[in-house]
This record gives sequence, structure tokens and C-alpha cells, in this order.
Amino acid sequence: MRKNIVLMNILVAFFWMSMYSYVPNLPEYAQTLGADAVVLGIIGGVYGIAQIVLRIPIGIISDKTGKNRLMLVVGSAVLAASCGILMLADNTGLIIFGRLIAGAAAAWWVIQSATYAHYHRDEKQVKAQGILSASANWGKLAAALIGGLAAQFLGLRSIFVFSFFIAVASLFLVIGIKDIPKKEHEAGVNAKNTRGQVLQDLLLLFRNRDLMLFSLLAILSNILCFAAPILFTAVAAKDLGASSLELGMLNLMFYLMAGLTSLFVGTGVYRKMGGINALSIAFLITAVSCVPLFYHANLASLYLMQALSGVGFGVTGSAVAGMVIRAVRPDQRATATGIFQSLFGIGIFIGPVMVGSITKALSFDAAYWTLVAVGVVSAVLCYGLIPKKYDKM
Repeated sequence: MRKNIVLMNILVAFFWMSMYSYVPNLPEYAQTLGADAVVLGIIGGVYGIAQIVLRIPIGIISDKTGKNRLMLVVGSAVLAASCGILMLADNTGLIIFGRLIAGAAAAWWVIQSATYAHYHRDEKQVKAQGILSASANWGKLAAALIGGLAAQFLGLRSIFVFSFFIAVASLFLVIGIKDIPKKEHEAGVNAKNTRGQVLQDLLLLFRNRDLMLFSLLAILSNILCFAAPILFTAVAAKDLGASSLELGMLNLMFYLMAGLTSLFVGTGVYRKMGGINALSIAFLITAVSCVPLFYHANLASLYLMQALSGVGFGVTGSAVAGMVIRAVRPDQRATATGIFQSLFGIGIFIGPVMVGSITKALSFDAAYWTLVAVGVVSAVLCYGLIPKKYDKM
């Protein structure tokens, strides 16, 4: 079990390092091929479409078969394919297609999260998801650093080559992971599922109020994350004269703070503060990070906004994922996680498309004030809708 835990954290770090090595410089590269604000929004948004479509069936397959290692191999292969497409892309159409396939690979976060949950007791689930999220963010942090250096000194295309080889490396890491045998209760439940109850169980999960609430909060969190720090902040930085290396450093700041605050989730201080308070404060911090005034000042102010965004996303992403695990039975975790992550893919799609459209129709400032409003509304929803039982989990 301990070997699996260690290998899963390393695998997750490599997987997301590959996924995000080129992200800081992707808007710059797309603009050299003629992309405007709307096209940039589409490039950012299609990443969420495949996740919306794939995560639920992936979760169902995982719960039914328990063959998570095989599925992790497939996920790494899809990731390598997406990097290969982007490595060869010479027009915005291929970039859009490559990011669509990257979104398909990102759907495997379902398997990573649910598999990791099997290695921990119920009372450790929130903290476990925080640790796994931290590993993903450490991988993204390394991606920002290495990708920025490669783009600066070797050219933009080099980052896609690096991403491809890291994806291939993740395939070899999966080999050492062993599937955990299903418990007798889980095997019995899944045997029934094979006799025609899959759809019924799926509908019951969609009627799980807590699961739907946490999915809504995750949608809002991803609107904020994938519109601002992941995509359009790079456009603002480029307008202020940022180099390719500085674009990478901006993302490094975001992932550094996200990784640190992911580790905070589930700790004694977090429990003493209360999960609801922590989530609400995190959304308010993210709202402050989107105030457009700071995006016209200088690069130093952008670094500060990226840090605040990272603090907010590190808490919201990890805490809500852990609460989802506690909201369902152990034998439903992968399917529930698939539903949760499929639904939060809506935010990954809506955020960039919304900001790109508002920017083109009105202004950058109007788009970012909209994100501020999303953050404030999210904080209010946390206080008004999350059941008190999750406050100390």
C-alpha cells in the first residue's frame, strides 16, 4: 500500500507536469499563428469538453472492473498523443484539436483520485485528496519552471517535445502500481451493477444533493482558475512586456501557492477553522485576485495576483474533492468522482470562452470584474448551502 501511495504521487506529478509544461506559453504561441481573444477562449475551453463527456463513463468502468492500473496506462497514452499533436501543430485548428485530446487525458484525474482514495481510511479522505492535489500542483510548478526556461532558450516548440517525453515517462511509472483487490461488499454491489442497475445507481448519484452542490462549487472554482491564472493572465502579462520565461514564472507562482495550500486542507488548523469558513475565504481571496486594476500596473502586481489565485484554488479544489469522497459510499467513489469532475469540466469550458467573449465585446476589465462577481457569489453559496456536517471533515 505504501509503495502504491508513493508511486501514485510521483505519477500524478509527472502526468500533470507533462500536461502543463506548455500552458503558460500556449496563448503566445497561438497568437503567432493568428489567434484572437475568441480563439484563445476556444483553445482554453475545449480542454473542458472532453472531460465533461468522458469522466462519468471512466468512473463507472473503474468501479465495475477495479482495473485501475490498466486505465492509468491508457490515460498516459492519451496524454502522450495530445503532446504529439501539439508538437506538430502549425495552425490554430491543430492546437484546438491537441487541447481537446489533452482534455481527454485530463479526464483520467477521476482514476487518479479514486484510486488514491482506496489507499486511505474514510476519516483521512479530505487530507488524502489534499496531498494528491499538492503532488499535481508540484508537477505543474516544475512544468512552469522547465517550460519557461525551454521556451526562452530553445524556442516555443521545445516545450511540446519536453511534454511528450514526460508523458512517455509516466507510462513506465504506472508499471509499479498494483491494483487493490475489491472488498467483498464492493464486489457484491458491482455484481448487481452488471445485471442492469448501472443506470439506476447513476441516477441516484445525480440525486445526491451534496454531490451536486460540491460539483457546482467546483464549476465556479474552475471558471475562476481556467479563465484567469491559467489563460488570460498570460495575455495581460504579454501586454506588459513579459518574456517567455516570465510567463512561466507567473504560472510557477500560481502552482507553488496552490501546492502549499492544498497541503493545508485537512490539517488541524483547517479543521479548527472549519471547512466551510476555509472554502468561503478561499473564494473571496480568488475574487480579490481578479480585480482588473492590478492587471494594468506592472509584472510585480501580476505575480501577487497569481499567488492569491493559487491560495484560493489550492483550498477550493482540494477541499471540495475531499468532501465529494465523504458524500458517497466507498463502492461509488470512482463513479461519483467521475460525475463531479465531469460537471466541473463545465467550468473549465465556460471560464475561458466567457472571458474571451466579454473581452472582445466589451473589455478585459469587464471580463475580470465578472470573475470577481463569480468569486463573491461562490463564497456566499458556501455559507448558505454546505451542510454543517462537512465543517470538521
